[in-house]
Amino acid sequence: MAWGIIAAVFLLLIFAYIFQVAPFFIKRKRDFSPFKVKAYAHRGLHDVSAGIPENSLAAFRRAKEKGYGVELDVFLTSDGHMVVHHDRSLKRICGIDRNIDQMTLEEVRALTLSGTDERIPTLDEVLSLIDGKIPMIIEMKSDRGPMARALPPVLHARMQQYQGPYCVESFDPFMLHWYKKHAPQVIRGQLCYDQRRMEGKYESLFMFFYAHMPMNLLSRPDFLAYEYRSRRNFSFRLVSCLFRPLLVAWTVRDQQTYNQLQSTFDWQIFEGFEP
Repeated sequence: MAWGIIAAVFLLLIFAYIFQVAPFFIKRKRDFSPFKVKAYAHRGLHDVSAGIPENSLAAFRRAKEKGYGVELDVFLTSDGHMVVHHDRSLKRICGIDRNIDQMTLEEVRALTLSGTDERIPTLDEVLSLIDGKIPMIIEMKSDRGPMARALPPVLHARMQQYQGPYCVESFDPFMLHWYKKHAPQVIRGQLCYDQRRMEGKYESLFMFFYAHMPMNLLSRPDFLAYEYRSRRNFSFRLVSCLFRPLLVAWTVRDQQTYNQLQSTFDWQIFEGFEP
């Protein structure tokens, strides 16, 4: 009798685990045909040595000219405008120790990128430049604060006016849950990686979740965007084999790795070379 209870509990735990990490149980009909491009330039096709910094109009223009898709990052400013920038802090790229979500659009636009004449673009400027000619992966940036909660509805309202192919992704499952609930037709992806495999330990419970993907319960993503170097993670391998979602590798930095990942990943986000 005791062994029967133990077996039942064990099976229940396995079911609960699979239920949490599953991106979906019945695969949704998604049209990925507009995303024929398999290589996505990370923050645009940037090269700061040539005066083309990351997440700049020059970087997105260069990717468009060469026929790559683009991956870009979106933040909200304190006055509710969407700008394209990766870090919450502006210190690394703009040399000012302030957070982008605590500044107005006017303050942000006064800054230049990496010592060039390029400035932080608004999302509207990027959309006007891309003009539907190449697909985009839009990462919603999160500080887990009120501005992060505000971003998904603002982004969706703007993108309803855009005609080109795009999808959204985020580390934050609550942002993706908003899309699941309010805009389920938009293709959404969960960003993940295994910090322990890369750095030796998990710094927080959030890092454990990013590795093993229980947040899929909230986001139920259409694709998984996983840091390719930690792809031997058990949860990633199980979900990949059991559910066969679309898989996106980030961030690939050389041709040899790009070639090796072709058999595992459907799309690849790259930088530092041209595949």
